[in-house]
Amino acid sequence: MNEIKKLGDAKNANFPVDERNAVYHLGVAKGELSQRILTVGDSERAARLKKELLEEVEEERAHRGFVIHTGKYKGVRVSIVSIGMGTPMMDFLVREGRFVVDGPMAIIRYGTCGSIKDVEVGSLAVAESSILIRRNPDFWHSENNKDHNKCKPYDISKPVEGDKELVSLLKNDFELIFKDRKTVVGINASADSFYSSQGRIDPEFDDFNEQLIENIIEIYENKVNTLEMETFQLYHLATRSKQPIKAASATIILANRVTQAFLDNNTKVKLEIEGGRACLEALIKINLN
Repeated sequence: MNEIKKLGDAKNANFPVDERNAVYHLGVAKGELSQRILTVGDSERAARLKKELLEEVEEERAHRGFVIHTGKYKGVRVSIVSIGMGTPMMDFLVREGRFVVDGPMAIIRYGTCGSIKDVEVGSLAVAESSILIRRNPDFWHSENNKDHNKCKPYDISKPVEGDKELVSLLKNDFELIFKDRKTVVGINASADSFYSSQGRIDPEFDDFNEQLIENIIEIYENKVNTLEMETFQLYHLATRSKQPIKAASATIILANRVTQAFLDNNTKVKLEIEGGRACLEALIKINLN
């Protein structure tokens, strides 16, 4: 068994890599990450997906909070990568993954989300596009706080689309595998935090977000289905990459913000495995030639 090489001293402060060109956060070099990537937030979810779905598994690679499992699904090499939460972690994956992978890539995110529509928890969602919600700290400066027309507490971006072909494959595979569950398709909203930028009310802080969800619904004419923290960055970087990256995203609706319902853990684990299977099916079908 080959020993996993640890990251050496970093060189080049602009884009840190070591002497074998392993990247600073993922800790992998060329050949150690597949061009087909399923990314999840939870490292335990990644481990379950590896155990249940992958064959010919290579050595696990773990560095700075990222865990990478590479193996084969139906004979096709894929990597399952847990990244944690938030746009910066997705940024590390896409940029450093792009650096170490030659040629076209496909990345699917599979995570959990909240719904701002009256959709039953345990349903699934596929994001055709995504918007970004950012807290604007300038709002809390005294001169801005008095004039809400001058400065808004939250910025809501324009939508960025996922890859149409990969999104379509993902939708079809989810509907095929989850025949007894609803799969909603539409706009996702990614926020820069779990609490204030997703409209959660916290009495301990002045967040000025009581109308945030209503504003999102109004601006996008009730077409936004879900709230989470990663999809926008994936879609945005995929469209800005100078080499092809096909991106899609699906989520388990874990929480319903309308009814305040929350999915039980046992059901969540079952949906993780079957949804992971649907994601891998879409990944191996997409043409990267």
